[in-house]
Amino acid sequence: MRELKLNTSYKYHFLIAFVISLWLAIFLVLIAPFDASQLSFWIRLEILPFYGLISFVSYSALIPIQNWLYKTLKKWSLFLEIAFITVFNILTFFGSYLYYKSSIINGDYSFVKFALGVYTPILVILLFILVLARWFLNTKVPDTQDSKIILTGENRRDFLQIQLENLIAVSSADNYVEIHYLKGSTLQKKLLRNTLKNILDQEPKLLKVHRSHLINPYHFKEWKNASTIILHEVEIPISKNYKHAILAIDFSSLKTYS
Repeated sequence: MRELKLNTSYKYHFLIAFVISLWLAIFLVLIAPFDASQLSFWIRLEILPFYGLISFVSYSALIPIQNWLYKTLKKWSLFLEIAFITVFNILTFFGSYLYYKSSIINGDYSFVKFALGVYTPILVILLFILVLARWFLNTKVPDTQDSKIILTGENRRDFLQIQLENLIAVSSADNYVEIHYLKGSTLQKKLLRNTLKNILDQEPKLLKVHRSHLINPYHFKEWKNASTIILHEVEIPISKNYKHAILAIDFSSLKTYS
């Protein structure tokens, strides 16, 4: 499934929710589609903006779920984007229908007639605005250039430049260090003539878990047993001297095996 960028900024997503709700409220009050045209402007202004509020709450409720999925899966796909939009519309539809049948509106339409005759025509325009807004927002994902790191060997011409999130682990190998990293979705290895200590000095965000191993906690998958963890396709031993420190750090997934 095709991977997409995802902007996880709460501020920008709340802005999208506000724009959608504002558009829906203005559309219903000013255009007055369907039987809303029989109501006076002031009555429409009093009761119809609540549909916009329903859409705002529906979208806002999905933002933390969306961000949690992205953090857990470490990617966003076309399937997840479609699922987000679908769930948003389901929540908005059911919320709108319940409000429509409440004592405030006391609507006469059946469930099916409301879905096909009222919500679906509005959905066409709403969907266009939603897709366009999310597409524009996701193009504003901050450039990851700042997260690039350079790991060097004793020979300054011997180096590896990668995104920090693509670095999995670094292991000592005699007079060299073996770097495990991702290129696309493929696991790669590179040897640099250097010590583990120097590599840790170059990139302090790495975590020492053994006298011969550093890890990037971002890639933690699971505990294989009480003394071994799995990062992507790499198994790393955990020393007793470092285990307590690992379990104490603020990275909840590392705490699943005590």
